[in-house]
Amino acid sequence: MKNLIFLSSVKSYYTDITLLVFRIVIGASLMTHGYGKLIRLIDGNVWSRTHLFFNEEISLALVAFAEFFCPIFVALGFWTRLFTLPIIYTFIIIVFDVHIDDPFSKMEKGILFLFSYILIFLLGPGKLSVDNLISNK
Repeated sequence: MKNLIFLSSVKSYYTDITLLVFRIVIGASLMTHGYGKLIRLIDGNVWSRTHLFFNEEISLALVAFAEFFCPIFVALGFWTRLFTLPIIYTFIIIVFDVHIDDPFSKMEKGILFLFSYILIFLLGPGKLSVDNLISNK
């Protein structure tokens, strides 16, 4: 049993499985979070928030892209680090601008998403990903 736990090839395999499951769970969670924003955008029910020099529609479209479409690519492990960047940026704004004066319970989900995607960015997708399939050709 000790060899099974401490064998480096087994640990590597479990690490890759863990990264795959983590990417899928976090990706699916963020997609369900972003789905409402996507529907809102499609229905034309645009919010009143703007960011930088973008108007309300473009701001909502960028958030819908970051919260709905980017997690699909991250879950697949396709251009993983590239598609985590819009998500990380969005949640930096959500945590440190939109919810900065709110109680922790209002920013808790944003913090969890932010650090989850920072972790995925730093660790990469692992061997069980489209990125790995592409790089091995």
